[in-house]
Amino acid sequence: MENKFDINSNILSGGDLRVLLNSEHISYGEIHNTLKKKGIFIGDADKSITVPLLSSTLLTPDQFSQLIETSVNRESTPKNKTLSHDLTSDGVDWITPLRDLFEDPSNGTNLIFDIENIEFIEYPDIVIDGNKIIVNYKINRKDYSKDWIERELNFSGEVTIERIGNKLKLDFLTTHSSKETEKINKKITAKISKSLHDLNIVKSEIPNIITFGSFDNEERVRFFKRLTGGLPKKISTGTVDNIEINLDPQGPSIPNDPQISWMKQTVKKIKIDGEKLNDIFLISDEKYYVYFHIQKMEIEYRFSFGQNAGKCKVSFLFSSTSRKNESSEDSEFTFYCTKITSDNNMNLESKKAISKKIEYSLKELVELKYDEIISERLSCDNAIKKAT
Repeated sequence: MENKFDINSNILSGGDLRVLLNSEHISYGEIHNTLKKKGIFIGDADKSITVPLLSSTLLTPDQFSQLIETSVNRESTPKNKTLSHDLTSDGVDWITPLRDLFEDPSNGTNLIFDIENIEFIEYPDIVIDGNKIIVNYKINRKDYSKDWIERELNFSGEVTIERIGNKLKLDFLTTHSSKETEKINKKITAKISKSLHDLNIVKSEIPNIITFGSFDNEERVRFFKRLTGGLPKKISTGTVDNIEINLDPQGPSIPNDPQISWMKQTVKKIKIDGEKLNDIFLISDEKYYVYFHIQKMEIEYRFSFGQNAGKCKVSFLFSSTSRKNESSEDSEFTFYCTKITSDNNMNLESKKAISKKIEYSLKELVELKYDEIISERLSCDNAIKKAT
């Protein structure tokens, strides 16, 4: 398909540019960063403020092209979520019922019937690898015409299910790129969950998902902080490079403590960039946890798998379909690598293998720290009940 609009030789401005910027394909941060590159610095990244500002300027073809490519690269980055199901018994066969779940192509078509402008390049395919099931697929997205960019893009998705050890639990790892693959993953996990529940293999049709509402403020900050701990022999203790913090509008009043009182009636959201932010007072001192919540944290770890070692930068956040709802109770915990640097040269296949090992190690880390928080909560609740 030929481009309707040549992004390398044309300038988009005014109302036409506004249409593009207000679309879901361009993020708040991408607009904010473009403004900064043009010498326009503002504190609020909300589109109601940034879109009129950028629309009133002229973007050069290079600036416009960079804006689009940044958006495409962001969408194409694999993003992960972890969820689980409790098994009803130890010896239950959960693999056989799923073997032919997507054998009929119509089952794949039903996954996208309400999602516009996409089609499957590769239908969902179940691969059985020992005690693990992997569902892979690839889609093609067409027609950006409403946003002035007409092109075709391919995106992949994956759902992995496995039982680890002797736990009565099935662990899921979903990997999506675009919003469309995120929706398809939800439908795939819902179909798998219903099939297993109907056969009395899992206890509930609804999987266990880590969401914003899974924690109170103190637990949530503690959870993020513990993610810096890493995993022995795989991922070392990490350093925090970026934190996004929101004050809790429903939280207690900020005290007259000079460390935090300056935030009264002046700050709603703080983004802190730097290096080794682990020890800033908002993270290191638990007495402040009740007043705010962390929306996003970027951590850099060293990894080591056999002969391969290096660094990876990881984003942990609660994601939502809307920026305004990113702190809603059902916003789901998401993590993804933004950068992987190896100490030695690796070919493409080795890079993919290391990326997968990092992905699974991060999944293990997330589940471990989440289980710790829940276990501590239950212990505290039981202690209170005994005391009363």
